[in-house]
Amino acid sequence: MKKTVLKVNINCMRCKKELMKTVGKIEGIDQIAINSEKGTLIVVGIVDPVVLANKLRKAGKVAEFISVGPYKKEDLETEKLKLPHNFPSCCKQCEVVAIGFPSYYQGHHDPCSIL
Repeated sequence: MKKTVLKVNINCMRCKKELMKTVGKIEGIDQIAINSEKGTLIVVGIVDPVVLANKLRKAGKVAEFISVGPYKKEDLETEKLKLPHNFPSCCKQCEVVAIGFPSYYQGHHDPCSIL
């Protein structure tokens, strides 16, 4: 088993939830830990680090490798999940607004009419 430590932007609860959801879908992962103060994601399991980084990139998160190495049980016990007291529910990076424009030819009008 490998322990992969990645640096990611964790600015709000939604960022954390998206990270957990994305990483949780990958097969071969035994444990996931997120440290919001340090901005690190720790993944333990039999998973290729490149696959992990690609999944995070596709989810819109930028991941930077800190370390990849063998797993020691004491490593995750020292990393406790602590949320800062002023941790917002959503940040500007998560607020993606989709803008849709109505079709020019709405209704029952024909797009081309020659009289």
